Amino acid sequence: MLPQNLQVNIPEIDIEHDHLFAFLESFKEYCFDRSPIPEEKRSALYGLLVSHFKTEERLAISAGVDFSGHEDAHEKMLETVSQALSQMASNNGDLYSLIRYIGYWFEIHILRYDLTLAKCLTISIVH
Repeated sequence: MLPQNLQVNIPEIDIEHDHLFAFLESFKEYCFDRSPIPEEKRSALYGLLVSHFKTEERLAISAGVDFSGHEDAHEKMLETVSQALSQMASNNGDLYSLIRYIGYWFEIHILRYDLTLAKCLTISIVH
């Protein structure tokens, strides 16, 4: 699922990114014509995001990489997604906009932050 230009060549990160993109597709299909979205589905999406962000943080910290700006981007995104998912407790809100937002956010985030993180991780492995 993960396009070649979004692969960072850190297997753990690429696998999680691929899983996230696949989850978004299945989430969209599952939610079609369902309202409200079940709590377990909303929680699974949020939990997947949190888990992935913790993976990146763990890798950065273990390599001694400054992760503060990257972490701020994660926190802002989680806040936005959390608010949108909370609104979906009673109806679907704008589910498809949320899914498009997450997909677009990841594309931009990978290009802006994750490729840089991957370079730093690769350098730290070499040394």
